[in-house]
Amino acid sequence: MKLHLYRAPAGGARIPLWLSLLALLAGSVVRAEDLAQLPVREFVLDNGLTLLLLERHHSPSVACHMAFKVGSNNETVGVTGAAHMLEHMMFKGTKIMSTRDYEAEIPIMEEIDRIANEALDERLQGDRADMEKVQAGLARVKELTEKQRQYIESEALANLYKKNGGTGINAYTANDYTNYIIKLPSNKLELWCWLESDRITNPVFREFYSEKEVVHEERRMRVDTSPSGAMWELFMATAYQAHPYRWMTIGWTSDIENYRRETMLRFLQRYYAPNNAVIIWVGDFKTEEARALIERYFGSIPPQQPPDPLVTREPEQKGERRAVLEFDANPSIVMGWHTVALGSSDQEPLEVAQSILAEGRTSRLYQRLREKEQLASEVYAEQDRSEYPGLFAVAADPIQGVSVERVEQVILEEVERLRSEDVSDWELQRVKNQLQSSFVAQLESNYMLARELADYECKHSWEMFLESERKRQSVTAADIRRVAEKYFTARNRTVVTLKPTGPESKAVSQASGAMVTR
Repeated sequence: MKLHLYRAPAGGARIPLWLSLLALLAGSVVRAEDLAQLPVREFVLDNGLTLLLLERHHSPSVACHMAFKVGSNNETVGVTGAAHMLEHMMFKGTKIMSTRDYEAEIPIMEEIDRIANEALDERLQGDRADMEKVQAGLARVKELTEKQRQYIESEALANLYKKNGGTGINAYTANDYTNYIIKLPSNKLELWCWLESDRITNPVFREFYSEKEVVHEERRMRVDTSPSGAMWELFMATAYQAHPYRWMTIGWTSDIENYRRETMLRFLQRYYAPNNAVIIWVGDFKTEEARALIERYFGSIPPQQPPDPLVTREPEQKGERRAVLEFDANPSIVMGWHTVALGSSDQEPLEVAQSILAEGRTSRLYQRLREKEQLASEVYAEQDRSEYPGLFAVAADPIQGVSVERVEQVILEEVERLRSEDVSDWELQRVKNQLQSSFVAQLESNYMLARELADYECKHSWEMFLESERKRQSVTAADIRRVAEKYFTARNRTVVTLKPTGPESKAVSQASGAMVTR
C-alpha cells in the first residue's frame, strides 16, 4: 500500500482558509504557497484502487466522489458515447438493488437481448433489411421490458440515499473520465461503501433498450435541435481530424441506435476496475478509519488488465479550417486553436490569457463586444484542461444587425494584441486576483474541492491542482505573449459560423451554451 501526504513548502505558516479569503477580499496579497496546504492523504490499495482522503471537520458531512478513468477518448468509431451510456446504466441497480426478484428477471433479459440483437443485425443489412422484421422485434423488446418492470423498483438507489440524508446524487461523463458524486452525513459512509462497491461488482443493465431512447432524446435536445450544441459538435469535428476528442461525449446518433447490452458490459469490465478508479472523500471523518472502511468493501474487488494506452495523436494543423452550420437561429461564431494538455508549462499562461480575453465584465472582449461597441450579446473563452492536447476556444453571439464577420474581426484584433503587446502589470494582477479568488472559493466547498481533485487526478495528478494555482500566480506578461505567438496563428485556427436559415431568428444565447454541451 502506498501512502502519500502532501506537505506545504518548508517555512510556510498555515493560515485558515476563511482568513485567506478575507485577506483577498480586503485587497491583501495572499501567497499561493500559503493556500496550498491541503493535507490530502493518498493511499493505493493492493488491487490498485486510489484513495484521496481529506479531513475537514467544519460540518458533519462528506463529499463522496468515485471517478473512473474512462471517457469519450477511450471510445472508438461504432461505440461513440459508450462511456456516457454506461454512466446511465450504472443507476439501473444491481442483483440486490432495484429488484424484487432478480432470478425472475434473468430469463426476460436474456430474451430481450436475443430479440434485440436479431433486430439490430437485420437493420445493419441496410437496403436489404426486412424493416417489418426489425420493427416487430423492437416492438417485442418493448413488451418484454414492460413485463420486466413488475420486478423493478425504480430509483431505489437514489431513494435510499435520500432517506439517509444524501443530497446531490449525480454523475457526469467527460472526455477523460466519469465521476459519480453525492454528499452524505458523516455517519452514513459505510452505506456509501456498501452501495458503491455493489454497483461496481454486481451491476444489472436492466431497461437497457428503453434507456437507449432516453439517451437518444438527450442527444436530440442537446445537439440535434440545439444551435449551440450543433455548432460545438461541428467545431470539434472540424478542429480534430484523428483524435477521439472530435466527437461529443454523447456520441453519434447511429452509434446510439446500435448499442447492445453485451457491448456495454464489456466496456464496464474493461474500464470499471479498481486499478482504473479513484475514490475521493472530503469532509468530516477520521482518515485511518475511512481508509479501513473503504478497504473492507473495495479491497477484495479484483483488478483488471490495464486499458491499452491511447496512441492516436492529433497531427499538426497546417492551415486554417472553416465550416458553416445552417440552422434556424441567430448568427454565432466559435473559433479556436490547438494548444496543450494539462501538465504542460504552457497551460497556466493560456488560462491567464483566457481570463484576460473573456473572464468577467472587465475582460477585453466583454468590454469591446458588449460595453463599448455593442456588437455581441454573449462572449465566452475557454482553455481546455484535458488529458491530451486540447483547444483554446472563443465563442460569441452577434446582436441583431451585426455581422459575424465584424465580431470575428474584433476577436482576432484582441487575440493579435496578446501576440504583439505585453499585458500591463495592472491588468495582469487584476486577473490573477480573480483567479485566486476562484481558487479559494473552490477550497471552501467540500464538493468543489472533491470534484477538482477528481478532475486533476484523472487527467494528470491531484497535486497539479495545487501546483497550477502557484503557476498561474507566477505567469508573466512575457509568458502570455510567448504562448499567444506560439499557438494563436492563422494556420492553427479553426472557425465555425452559424448561418441562419429562418426568416427571423429568435434571440437565444449560444456562446456559453456551446461550452456546456461538450
